[in-house]
Amino acid sequence: MDRFWHGFDRLLNTLAILAALIIPFMFVSIVYDVTTRTLRVFQVNWVVAITEYALLYSTALAAPWLLREKGHVSMEALRTLVPQSISGPIEKIVVFLCAVACAIVTVFAVPITIQNIGVGDMRANFLDRWLLFVPVVICFALCTVQFTRVLITGDSLYKGITSDQESL
Repeated sequence: MDRFWHGFDRLLNTLAILAALIIPFMFVSIVYDVTTRTLRVFQVNWVVAITEYALLYSTALAAPWLLREKGHVSMEALRTLVPQSISGPIEKIVVFLCAVACAIVTVFAVPITIQNIGVGDMRANFLDRWLLFVPVVICFALCTVQFTRVLITGDSLYKGITSDQESL
């Protein structure tokens, strides 16, 4: 099982790096687009559509890694006020519900992705619409696995901040 989690962690790291590399690409593309429009030379019409896709991909590819790194927004302040005997079981219920919700989104996104194969995107006729749904499937499937991992290993989604360290 350790081998599986090691491979899973490597996959999440790779996707996070890919998501990070998309951001400078978007920056350069937008600067290029604005510059060429201003100068009225070598204009391209794909920058807006590609940037929209890139925003979705960078967010979706990084989300499972962020979940593993405990970087998502959480209610740690509230958790520090509740006794451990209550917060532990509540966290397990929340993690289970999150895993179920992610699995449901994945199950519904797969047929929508398949349904859109070969359907062009009207904003960018050189792209197919299924490309919009692939990152959703990847993101929520991997988040389902990560939430399940938290349940199996007994780990916590919280970084362990105490009430003294909280800024409230």
